[in-house]
This record gives sequence, C-alpha cells and structure tokens, in this order.
Amino acid sequence: MSLLVVAALITPVASAGAAGTIAQTRAEIARLSSELAAQQRFAETTANAYDAAKVDLANITVNIKHLERHETTLRGQLHGTTHQLVVDVVRAYVLGAADAQVLSLFNQSVTSSDARRVYQDQAIGNIAAVHDAYTRQKRTLDSTLAAVAAQRAQAAQQTVTMQSLLAQNQRNEAATQATLTSVTATLRTQIIAYEIQVGVAAAKAGNTSGEQQAVAAAASVGGQSAANQVLSAIQAAVPPVFSGSSAGSAAGLLAVKAAESQIGVPYVWGGETPGQGFDCSGLVQWAWAQAGFKIPRTTETQYPALRHVPLNALQPGDLLFYYNLDGDHLIDHVVMYVGSGPWGKSTIIAAASSGTKISFAPIFTFGLVGAARP
Repeated sequence: MSLLVVAALITPVASAGAAGTIAQTRAEIARLSSELAAQQRFAETTANAYDAAKVDLANITVNIKHLERHETTLRGQLHGTTHQLVVDVVRAYVLGAADAQVLSLFNQSVTSSDARRVYQDQAIGNIAAVHDAYTRQKRTLDSTLAAVAAQRAQAAQQTVTMQSLLAQNQRNEAATQATLTSVTATLRTQIIAYEIQVGVAAAKAGNTSGEQQAVAAAASVGGQSAANQVLSAIQAAVPPVFSGSSAGSAAGLLAVKAAESQIGVPYVWGGETPGQGFDCSGLVQWAWAQAGFKIPRTTETQYPALRHVPLNALQPGDLLFYYNLDGDHLIDHVVMYVGSGPWGKSTIIAAASSGTKISFAPIFTFGLVGAARP
C-alpha cells in the first residue's frame, strides 16, 4: 500500500502534545499491528502446545490408574504365593526329618517310589515350583512398579510443561495488554481501517500470511467485530471458492445448535468448559459431543482423524481446518460451518482468538487446508 493511499485513509494523531504527521501515524499503526499480530500468533502456538500437553497428561493419568490396578492384582497374587511358599517350607522342615522312616517305606518298589513322589508333592509341597512362581510374580510386580514410577515422572514433566506454557501465555497477555493500553480510541479506529486495506491487498496478492496478520491485529484492538470487518472486506474483494448448504444431517444440526448456545462466551486459552470459555478445537469437540460424536481434542489430531469432505459440498456442522496460521507448520485452527446466518451460506461460528468471544463470522480462506465431518 502506498503512502498516498494511507494518507488518504488515516488522519494525523496527536503525539507528545503536538500534532503528529501522517507518516508518524502510519509508522505507529504499522508497529502496533506487527506487534499485536506477533503476540497473537504466539498465543495460538502456545495454546496448541498446551492442548496437546493436556491430552498427553490425561492419557498418562489413565495409564497410571491402569498400572495401579494391575499392581494391586499382582500384590494379591504375590501375597498368596508367599503364603503358600512359607507353608511348604515349614512342612519340608518339619517333615523332612520326622518322616524319614515313613518315606523309606516307599523305596521298596517302582510303585512305591511313585507313591513317595506323590507324598512329597502333597504333604511337603512342591517348593521349587512355588518358588519359581514367586520369582516370576515378584519380577512382574517390580516391572509394574517401575512403569508406574516412569509414568508418574512423565506426568510430573507434563505438568511442568503445562505450567511453563501457561506462564508464557500470561506474560504474552500482559505484553499484549500493555500494547493495547497505549492504543487510544482514535488510533484503534485507524488501525482497523488500516488492517482492512492491508488484508484486502494481501488477499489480492495471494499473501495468506498477510491476510492472517491483518485479521489478528484487527481482532486484538477491536475484538471479533473488527476481525469480521476485515474478513468481510477480504471476502468481498476475493470471493470464496467453495459452497455449502443450510441443510444437513441431524447430528450436524445438533452440533451447530450446541455451538450456537455458546455465542458470547469468551475465548479461553486451552478452554473446554461450556458457559466459561473455549478455544477453537475445544468448542468443536464439545459441540459434536452434544450430538453424540467423540472427536480428538486438538486441531492437528482432529483433521486426520475425521472424514474429509469437498469444499463445494459443505453441510452444517462440518469443520474447516486452517494450516500454519501461526508459523508452526501445523494445522492450528478450526471453525464450524453453519450454512445460514449473518453471512448466509458463508456463515461460520468460531472461538477465534484471545480477547474475542464465540460468534458468527464470514468464512475466510487464508490458510484453509480442507473440511472434515465427524
């Protein structure tokens, strides 16, 4: 975008008690936009990592419980074997000397030798066999205890990882808030107008990263409504290459209804609680669960696990997945296709990003990798 175009769009902003120049205003807007976009991308990256770590921790916890149940069973078996071994040893000690004369009776013939063996097995007990069983059970128990210890150590590490990610996100939110505090109401309006122009220019040039940055920066200063302004402008300038319907399966409509029940609930980093907050993958997972379908927790695990559908045959409840929006080279964002609403058949519902609330929005195409249906 040329300086002349920016000059026509943006009015000067007062700075340090004196009127700033248009160039200074443009530089300030560009700096803040870049800073906000970087902070937003960082939040998305750490949110995905946090979600994945939370899933891993849940799996580890299940494994620990399974191993602990197995440990209890093994301890019971070992206790019974130990008791049998003690009994047999005592019998051998008591009978080994006292029954010498009785045992000699069985040494007179082959048949008597067989009887002697039977007597030893029954009266004295097969100490060697019981001892072998004890050794095997003890080894298995020790292995299980080691597995439990390893899983607990892994759980502890996952907890540390999650706490670190939370701390990073909190620091990032503090930095973002400090940036926003410096943005006046006038400058906020100018930034949104600036991002609309930047987003449209990026879309026409096929610069999906530039589109994403424009939407993220607008959302940071003006919430979902500002992001929607940028998305609407991009959609008007570069019409989408997909189509859908307002009709769909009963399950898909139930999932949409569940997602719509959370409109106005805030985006929460790593959130998955109705009425309190969701992130993007947490919202669609919960919504489809209300329709009776269990899907994975994170975006990068959801897309490969679900049935892919063509972009020209979308139905309500279908999920649109986006790739590498935050520079992590992963599928890192998901929205739900609604098929009817403020943007007609181009309406979606999403938990967009930090600082926004769950809401309807127009479909956007930058980073769109495909659609999937549970």
